[in-house]
Amino acid sequence: MPKRAVRANLTSYMADLKTKDKLLASIHKISSLLTRPISLDTILTSIVKETSLVFGFTRLAIFLADKDRGLLECRYIHGFSPEDSERALRFPYRLDYHDCVETRVARYGKTTFVKDYLSDPRVTPTDLKVCRIMRRVSTIAVPLKIKRDIIGLITADKDAIKLKLTRKDINAFTTFANQASIIIENARLQEQNQKKIKQLLTLQTIGKKTSSTFNLQKLLNVISASALKITKASSCTLFLMDDDSKQLKIASRNGYGNLDVVKFRLKVGTGIIGWVAENGIPLLVSDVHQDARYLEITEGVASQLAVPLISEKRVLGVLNVDSQNRGAFSDDDLKLLMIFAGHTASLIKNVRLYGQVMTERNFREDILESSPNSVVSINLKKEISSINRRTEEIFHLKRADVLGRRAADIFEEDIIQIIDLALDHHTVVDYKEIKKTGKEGDTAIFGITSSLLKNHQRNLIGAMVIIRDLTEEKKTEELIRRMDRLSSLGQLSAGIAHEIRNPLTSINFNVQLLAKKLVMTEATRSLIDDTQEGIDRIRILVKGMLDFAKPSRPSLKRDYIPRVLKDSIALMDSQLKKNGVDVAVHMQDPFPEVIFDAHQIQQVFVNLLLNGMEAMAEGGTINIKSLIEKDAKKKGEHALLHFTDYGVGISPENLSRIFDPFFTTKPDGTGLGLPIVHKILEQHNASVGVRSEEGKGTTFILKFPIHRAEE
Repeated sequence: MPKRAVRANLTSYMADLKTKDKLLASIHKISSLLTRPISLDTILTSIVKETSLVFGFTRLAIFLADKDRGLLECRYIHGFSPEDSERALRFPYRLDYHDCVETRVARYGKTTFVKDYLSDPRVTPTDLKVCRIMRRVSTIAVPLKIKRDIIGLITADKDAIKLKLTRKDINAFTTFANQASIIIENARLQEQNQKKIKQLLTLQTIGKKTSSTFNLQKLLNVISASALKITKASSCTLFLMDDDSKQLKIASRNGYGNLDVVKFRLKVGTGIIGWVAENGIPLLVSDVHQDARYLEITEGVASQLAVPLISEKRVLGVLNVDSQNRGAFSDDDLKLLMIFAGHTASLIKNVRLYGQVMTERNFREDILESSPNSVVSINLKKEISSINRRTEEIFHLKRADVLGRRAADIFEEDIIQIIDLALDHHTVVDYKEIKKTGKEGDTAIFGITSSLLKNHQRNLIGAMVIIRDLTEEKKTEELIRRMDRLSSLGQLSAGIAHEIRNPLTSINFNVQLLAKKLVMTEATRSLIDDTQEGIDRIRILVKGMLDFAKPSRPSLKRDYIPRVLKDSIALMDSQLKKNGVDVAVHMQDPFPEVIFDAHQIQQVFVNLLLNGMEAMAEGGTINIKSLIEKDAKKKGEHALLHFTDYGVGISPENLSRIFDPFFTTKPDGTGLGLPIVHKILEQHNASVGVRSEEGKGTTFILKFPIHRAEE
């Protein structure tokens, strides 16, 4: 072989060796990046740089195939103008539609070298269009393959300069691409794994967040926001079935604009979302405009992923995510969203059940809170578990102060005995009346029942005591009985008074006649005087009986109580002073007008002042004060007058009898003063009550209804 040929072969061999060294160095450099957590874009950038360095290309593009969506996407461009780069990255090739060098290489996996686009017979109209836009005259396209699986390709050129590539150059570029394919696939798998890990971690975080939420609307909002975050979607909508399972309504949304979520309804079976709800099968649509089931709800949607929310084989709703980009969602997104949907469907059902339980519990609590009776529950440690509003009112307690405390520290012995019977002996009390004396000496009457509290396993967990305030009821019963007695006694008194009055007139006349005819000795005069005194007392009694039995009809008109009270005190002034009794008046100013008969009410005041004076034989002070009381139940107002003396008081056994006719503890009393007071007030639609403590004094409480001017 001539020396010149040997030198040429040696030069060529050294050039090939140098290229191979560069190639191996580049592959080693790119491979070393995989040992670090570097993104796929960084790997692609490195491949482009090394390709330019080894082969001297000025423009390169790397395409990756997405066979699930049938797309060939340009993932990295080097050396192109910004406009060309944006166009290439924005518009992918469709493998089943576009026919050009790039798609043929992606489909068949063969390296293609186009030396001249204007003369190469393989060039298609699409190639020429791309050639014109990119100002390309020649190019080489090398497939990126993993075994027989084509994952993409690399294209390269030198702007408007024709490429001069030998078979060795093409083989070297193909070899480089094969090695780069492995690196790209490893990087892509690494990126996918990192994405999955990140998504799973996100799912775990979201799972914790949603599991701790018991408010349904808050949970639904978290679900839609989380689905948006997991899938990187443009918008997300959570649909729930309505009660009859024929329509879907929007329960939560993210990313939608002017959609009226309150009025919007979607019929089950309509659109992609309705189809998923009807069939219970997830649906991933890469291009909604190619799917006949698509129904436009909002503008700009290009791809859609909808998964059913299924709990116990029942579709509760649909979780839907949209994107403005075609093919935005992958099978991994579908799988992950299905996992999330399964978790959230159970949560939605549980929160709904929790809401129902809470509604029922609140309903029961509302019943207890609005109960007219006191309800107290006690646990096995005899600590107070709960009380209702009525308990606070009756016993003047605050819930926060008694919950958790021992019942024995709060309630009186009678109630504690009932609690002990229930918890120690499992014995309930059907009904028991007890009396409780207040700080001001007033007596309250309670009717108590008890019951045992058991759990669903029939084990004892506590006791419940129901306390009914019978005070007003007993007062009403006593008032009715008193009125019956008074009515009967009134009729009897009227009959007796009429029967006594006629013969009494004759007796009085005869006594006067005898006094004129008899010779008056001292003994005779004393006898006549005693007889006349007895007749006068009987006459007063008869008048009182008639006044009680048939009091005159009151002449009612609007007037001021303080004025009549002042006149009554003035009328009694001399007697009060004679007995060393003062009257202290504390009236509200202004005092409301009341409708009454001034003459009859003056009689009431005089009787009460007389009673107070007689109760304080040693003298003292009668206190009169006024109060305005609002009746919340009847939505009315009452004027109260308290007449308080500090005399001998009334014994408990006599307290219930003081308004009975003819009952008196005074030697010369008729026993008609207080019954007449009661009768007069009854005619005024007013009432009188009494509180007394023997040896300390008595308070009479008059209660007048207030009639406002506008009424």
